[in-house]
Amino acid sequence: MRKISRILLILLAASGTTAWPAVLPDKAQLKQEVAAMEDAFCAMAKEQGLNAAFSHFAAPDVAFIDTDPRQFRGPAAVQERMGPDRPGVSLTWSALFTDVSDDGTLGYNYGRYESRSAGPDGKERIRGGFFLTIWKRQPDGSWKYVMDTGAPDRPVPPVAPAAPVAPKPPSN
Repeated sequence: MRKISRILLILLAASGTTAWPAVLPDKAQLKQEVAAMEDAFCAMAKEQGLNAAFSHFAAPDVAFIDTDPRQFRGPAAVQERMGPDRPGVSLTWSALFTDVSDDGTLGYNYGRYESRSAGPDGKERIRGGFFLTIWKRQPDGSWKYVMDTGAPDRPVPPVAPAAPVAPKPPSN
């Protein structure tokens, strides 16, 4: 019986099925990396234009929800979504929260964005909302976004006129 136990132990060790604790990545460091990527992404958009920034930081398999991800992937998806840069249009954003997966292969952040452009009347139009960016660690260790989307703020509902106050009955 002792011989069988030794053989089983040797086979188990040789097969690599022993449960050794995996080395987990430093999540705090990875969160800092993803947050820095988002900041660099926004800075490049301000300095070089939206198309340059969205193209530079995109993963080879990037997709967008607001363009058909079954049809447009990668650089074609960026061009379909962004189109050419338009003079007078700016988009800025800042992450409010960043997190990464336990294995360090995916990260995401969300925050606020602001878009500025000229309206039909020529006056500046400012719109805002929330964004979500999903980042994927690339084979070379860099981070590239695989999904980016935004949701505009809901319009403030009009204030309903106050109901007239009924007069008090006369007191006796």
